[in-house]
Formats: sequence, C-alpha cells, structure tokens
Amino acid sequence: MRLPCAFVPAFIIAGFSFLRPELTNIQFQNITLIATALIFGAKFNLTEISRMWLKEKSVSALSEFLSNAKFSSIEMQRLHLLNMRDTYKVTGGYYILDDSMKHHTKFCKWIHGVQVLFDHAFGTNLKATCIVFLYYSDGALRKFPICHRIFYQAESSMPWRKKAQIVHKTKNELALDMLQWAIENGFPRCTVLADSWFGVDPFIKGLKLSYVLEIKSSYNLRVQSNEPKLTKRCDNIVMPGVLD
Repeated sequence: MRLPCAFVPAFIIAGFSFLRPELTNIQFQNITLIATALIFGAKFNLTEISRMWLKEKSVSALSEFLSNAKFSSIEMQRLHLLNMRDTYKVTGGYYILDDSMKHHTKFCKWIHGVQVLFDHAFGTNLKATCIVFLYYSDGALRKFPICHRIFYQAESSMPWRKKAQIVHKTKNELALDMLQWAIENGFPRCTVLADSWFGVDPFIKGLKLSYVLEIKSSYNLRVQSNEPKLTKRCDNIVMPGVLD
C-alpha cells in the first residue's frame, strides 16, 4: 500500500508565520500540513485553491482543528488584521459590511452557533448560523475579510443553547464593535459601505465614519434643512415707470 507523503513548503510556513505568537509548535505544524494538502490537491491553481478551502472535507478538517486547538479566535483575527495591514500598507479605502447564513440540516444541535432563523431569500425559517462580516477594499484590486462575529438570538430553541450564557447583540451592534475594533488595531478611518440591513437609525447614530448606505423604500429619511433666508419687508415699494 502506498501512503502519500509531503513536506511543508517554505512559502506556506512563511505565509502562516504571523500566527506563531498564538499557536504552539504542534498547532502550527498541523495547520500548515492542512494548508499543504489543500494547495497540493488544487494543482497550484489560485481559483482551485480558493475552492478547495471551501469544500466539505476541507471545512471538516479545519473545523476539527479549530475545535481542538483551544485558542482565541478573536486573537487570531487580530493577528490576521495586523498582517494584512502591514502587508498591503493600508492607508485608505472602504469598509464593507455584510452578513451571511450557513444552513444546516444534520447534527445541527452539535454545531456551535446554529439557531432557527428566518431566511429572507427563501422566505421561511431554517436552522442556520448567521455570521456578520467586515471586509476591507481599496476600491480597486485588493479586497479581503478583516473579521467576523456570530449573531446570536436573544432566545433560541436549539438544545445546546439551553444552558449557554451568550450575550445577545444586534447585527448593527456587532458591526459597530467590529469597526471600532479594526480602527483600534491600526486600520484607517475609511468610508463604510453597507446594504439596507444597516441603513437604520441606531447604526447611523453610532457610526462615527462617513458612509454610503442603502435605505429601504419603506423608510422616511429625515435631514436637517438649512435656515431659509427671508427678504426684509418694505411697505413703500416704488416700481420703476409707474406713477401715482
């Protein structure tokens, strides 16, 4: 029987080196081995490499690793943010906010973050994980995710949630937290782009950045008008060419 054998290439070790402060040696070795398998299996094609990271077996391997690694996901996201900031010398651009739902059908009571949520695309309630993402774009070629947060309902009927102590925050609050977190960690104050889910009063009031937001047609937009300029009243008006 032939067993596949591969060494971790130097470019993968260099690419993941920014995670070393948070990972032990064995954790770093495991994640670089997973990345090696994905890249070799994708035949060194960038499009195929991207697809390989999202395939079912790859997601399962990464999920198993992340579940057992016992490290802080927030700290890992911070290291990723600092690495992207320094690699691309980020000085300006745009923040993009969006949320996505990952649907689950089998064994969902053992998957973290799964809730019964209403999906507007399907028009029905589904068991899913809702994730809010913050992206960065320079407006041209560069676009990458900065961080993400899982949205938790205030109440849920999922079995694993009964004894869990989870702080409920709205998607708007999660978005504001991520923007503040990114700026505190060295990203510039950029213009925020978002769809109509974030075009609401609480989000706009809490946002201290310039923004371009979609507004639902059912909403009324109120803006402060300028003080009108009134002409002075004149009782005796003499019109040219008119005599008493």
